[in-house]
Amino acid sequence: MKRSDLICENGVINDKEITDFVHIHTLYRTKYSEIIVDEKLSKRLKSPQGRYVTIYCGDGNCEECLCHILESFITPGKALVVGLGNERICSDSLGAKTLRYVPATSHLSVNIAFKELGMREVYVIETSVTGKTGIESAEQISCISDMIKADIIIIIDSLACSETERLCRTIQITDSGISPGAGVGNNRKAINSRTLGCRVVSIGVPTVIDYKRGGETLMVTPRNIDVVIDSFSSMIGKSISRALNPTLTEREIESLIIR
Repeated sequence: MKRSDLICENGVINDKEITDFVHIHTLYRTKYSEIIVDEKLSKRLKSPQGRYVTIYCGDGNCEECLCHILESFITPGKALVVGLGNERICSDSLGAKTLRYVPATSHLSVNIAFKELGMREVYVIETSVTGKTGIESAEQISCISDMIKADIIIIIDSLACSETERLCRTIQITDSGISPGAGVGNNRKAINSRTLGCRVVSIGVPTVIDYKRGGETLMVTPRNIDVVIDSFSSMIGKSISRALNPTLTEREIESLIIR
């Protein structure tokens, strides 16, 4: 069975009994699907309960669509933005590279202009991978979240898919949390609202897919994955920044980013 992190690739969704739960929309000429997984559907799909939105990139203005959808997921309060993965491995570097476009603002909260501009306190961290740090990402996030008393955690990570038409062409947003490495059979501790005690929103792009050659299963990624990651990390990072601080202009957000 091919591995996948995408709920839209769950075969049960194609079942006639499930299609009523799947809603297709178009925003800024970009198509996206939405499904609310309740307790009953969770057992059927073997997926955590929550809201799942899948954006199909390629047509229209994907960044505007993503920003608008993110605004509907994001709740008020202090935000912790987390990049998962390994920046040294291109296909796994989405999380880390996205953070380049998300400015931390919490240290500016003592300034008078902070409140006048209606800014939100944003904290930004890169967890790397357990193989490098020896520490589970979930444990790092939990400690920092408790320390800063985060109200919402936004996590970005690379995903796996099972269908080539979705490889590097879709963005999945969900409030069900994330299990790092699940799509590639390397399960780590779950990161969700239940384990962290606050709202968790995860954003991911499928960057790898299983490929069978003879009796061997390989995990492959597109040849131009570096270009793909740069494009998605910029789009996602800018969308997160705009959704978190909608009162700031694009130029003001850009001025806060430390390269």
